[in-house]
Amino acid sequence: MKHEESVYRSRLDVGALKQIVRGAVGNAEISPVQFDALDDPPDLAVLVEKGSLLGGSSAIQIHVNDEGDHRLVSVVALGNSGFERAWSGARNTVSLGGSKKLAAVVALAIQQRDTTLQQVG
Repeated sequence: MKHEESVYRSRLDVGALKQIVRGAVGNAEISPVQFDALDDPPDLAVLVEKGSLLGGSSAIQIHVNDEGDHRLVSVVALGNSGFERAWSGARNTVSLGGSKKLAAVVALAIQQRDTTLQQVG
């Protein structure tokens, strides 16, 4: 699966970031991201999946690490390659383009509440 990650520095707390994400993604399905015993999990890790009217879907992962005076927010757009989409059909795949749009919606929603938001990666 292809992915594209953007990392932001925010002064908002984890609770506020949760509320912003929930509001930004509308009726999308939100589920926790699972880690194995050797991973150092972030303070918040969710998978957001949203279906489209044409049958495919969009998916992003959001990871938030509390760094004390700021939070690092990683937004990862997920998607199948063009070959996978052609082979499996759009209905059974995740659109990287759609996922990038969903990631942008989340980033914009955070920026609207945190004017000091900086992209750091």
